Amino acid sequence: MAITSWFWLPTAPETAWFLNPPERIFAASRLAKDNPHSTTKNPLTKRDMTETLRDWKTWSILLFNICASVPSQAFSVFLPLVIQGLGYSSVEANLMSVPPYICGAVGLYLFALSSDHRKERGYHIIGGIVIALLGLIVTVATHTMHAKYAGLCVLLFGSYVSAPLTVAWLSGNTPEPGKRSLVLGVNGLGNLAGVIGSQLYRKRYAPRYLVPFYATLGFVAAALAGYVGYRFALGKVNRWKRKRLEGMSAEEVEEERSGEERYADRKWTFMYGL
Repeated sequence: MAITSWFWLPTAPETAWFLNPPERIFAASRLAKDNPHSTTKNPLTKRDMTETLRDWKTWSILLFNICASVPSQAFSVFLPLVIQGLGYSSVEANLMSVPPYICGAVGLYLFALSSDHRKERGYHIIGGIVIALLGLIVTVATHTMHAKYAGLCVLLFGSYVSAPLTVAWLSGNTPEPGKRSLVLGVNGLGNLAGVIGSQLYRKRYAPRYLVPFYATLGFVAAALAGYVGYRFALGKVNRWKRKRLEGMSAEEVEEERSGEERYADRKWTFMYGL
């Protein structure tokens, strides 16, 4: 399918075979309005590749995303086994895995709705991770079946928030379409969290799965610290950029905006969304 898509999918709205001419113009104008800082029409260039490889933000947030995605990736497969360890039969465990997944869907919907409404990503991601961390603590620290089950519901309520909001955050902070496609592709490696999860929740740790839960707790705590640091690092860069712009004339600002010395989000005129 990937090989077929290379030839079948359009490179831009202007070449979309499934749109008529007015629709192509409308789609292209929407993208231009959404990304006024974009200076290139080429969907992918060599500079996009080098800039992506050199971008500390891409690789640091990938690491944080992997850590934050461990519970959501692991429990997408192993939640019935964990619930069975609470004392339910095999059939009951599968049925009782439904409410935590519903909590995860509701949590993601509410956080995504609020994030888009407020035009803010960082604190929403951090909030979801904090909720997941609290759910993990309840699950590990309590000893009754009902309390542990409630902890799992809280855990999944916050676990599914970080990954999709990270995609939206990266997309909004990468104005050039070529680099954006590469950055989002690299961020897709966050699914490596599923590899970690599959190695954690092994049968030998049943029925309480304490060692996997403690390991997951460590990953989520690391993700929390990472996202907090990342959010405030972007704020510091924005303050640095504003201070630099204050000493520039209007002509210099326009030259910087349209020039190619600094690329994409590295331009002094581009402010990161927080």
